[in-house]
Amino acid sequence: MATEALISWNGPSHFYVEKSSDWYWSVGIITFALAIVAFIFGEVIGGILIIVAAIALVIHASHPPHQIYCEINDRGIILDKVLYPFLSLDSFWIPHDEIPTKIILKSSKTFMPLIVIYIDENIDPEQVREIMLRYIAETEHHEPLLKKILERFGF
Repeated sequence: MATEALISWNGPSHFYVEKSSDWYWSVGIITFALAIVAFIFGEVIGGILIIVAAIALVIHASHPPHQIYCEINDRGIILDKVLYPFLSLDSFWIPHDEIPTKIILKSSKTFMPLIVIYIDENIDPEQVREIMLRYIAETEHHEPLLKKILERFGF
């Protein structure tokens, strides 16, 4: 049975901050210092792990987000061909004081408790809220502190 989209948009997969060369130098200096400390204390594997992790983090942080298709229908929320049924979602929250506008979904799944979806600026968040209220409860949620700290530092 096909379902019709109640609302849909294209949005970024994650929050992105353009990085300057100073950002890359800072990450490199901090990584180098941590690796040297690990090597001094005889933790060769730890030092190598720090370097590899920093390289992976810089590569990931330097890629701009790709656009994902978001759709809300009567069965659930679709994000790039993945359906999150309303039965697997506990509640949602749309923070009104944050830019860019986003939906924070609380999932009943253990390994993915919060799902953050960025709303396109051409979509009215109040319209999204009214549609979501038909299917799941609205409860105030906040993103984890670590995620906010990492976004502040440009990751």
